[in-house]
Amino acid sequence: MRIALEAEVESFLSEVFSILNKFPKGLYIPRRTNSEDKTLNFQIKTGLNHNLIREELLSLTISNYSCTDRDRDLKRKGELWLFGKLLNPPLIDEITEVYIKLKIQQGRVICLLSFHPSEYDVRYPYAGD
Repeated sequence: MRIALEAEVESFLSEVFSILNKFPKGLYIPRRTNSEDKTLNFQIKTGLNHNLIREELLSLTISNYSCTDRDRDLKRKGELWLFGKLLNPPLIDEITEVYIKLKIQQGRVICLLSFHPSEYDVRYPYAGD
């Protein structure tokens, strides 16, 4: 796990925004089949749909960045970028901190395994005080 330089985070977010703005199907949220799908369960419970998740991703800033880690799934490889965000989803009346794990692969933004409430303390190295 590493903390990327500010310029790296800004470059990654710029690429994410470019893909999401240019391609309607530029966001892919995989469904888990071999274990609990926390992202899908959270979407159903809170009313977050694909378009709302896309909007939330487009509002990320460097202050939402937490860290960068290698993808432990040998089939996917590469790096995962972890962000966190406070959300007030449509169907529940409480603000929830969510994990957002992203990677860019084959010209798409992949929102991997995570767009659900945080289970661990998320640190934000560029959030400022």
